[in-house]
Amino acid sequence: MYADSLRNGLRLVLRDHAHGHFCHGASVAERPSLREIVASDYDTRCVLTVRHPMDSYLSLRKNAWLHFQPDGLDEYARRYHAFLDRYATVPIFRYEEFVSYPQATVARMCSQLLLEYSPNFLNIFQCISLSGDSGRGGNTIEPRPRRNCPDDVREQAQHSAHYAALLTRLGYRA
Repeated sequence: MYADSLRNGLRLVLRDHAHGHFCHGASVAERPSLREIVASDYDTRCVLTVRHPMDSYLSLRKNAWLHFQPDGLDEYARRYHAFLDRYATVPIFRYEEFVSYPQATVARMCSQLLLEYSPNFLNIFQCISLSGDSGRGGNTIEPRPRRNCPDDVREQAQHSAHYAALLTRLGYRA
């Protein structure tokens, strides 16, 4: 794929949807990430996209994708820390900034990835399908209302040291 991309004047972009690596099973899998596998043979550039941990946790819960035990917020936050540790040298881009300032955020991502930025991406992005694209749909990039937080999850958040540390680490407020 890489050689074919180069021959055709294209850049190969791989999306590493790391959810399965960090949020499946009894523990975080002891195996190399896609980034580590590819970097052993190729020069790579990476960016990391995150969103508010409560929003991502509530999305997993809504979609019945809590495939770890215990399946509470504290364990999710602990695994999120493991994910961030594994990608510690990679620049982080926040979802909330992307939906508020899509052109500026994508321009910065392209710069980091050494990709040509096209300000026309807003006109064509809805035509592009990504594997693992499991978020809310729509043809407009814009902030969406936050999901309601159930009382039991709100209580978990108040008692989770991992969650509090995660908010601080990522620069989010509760």
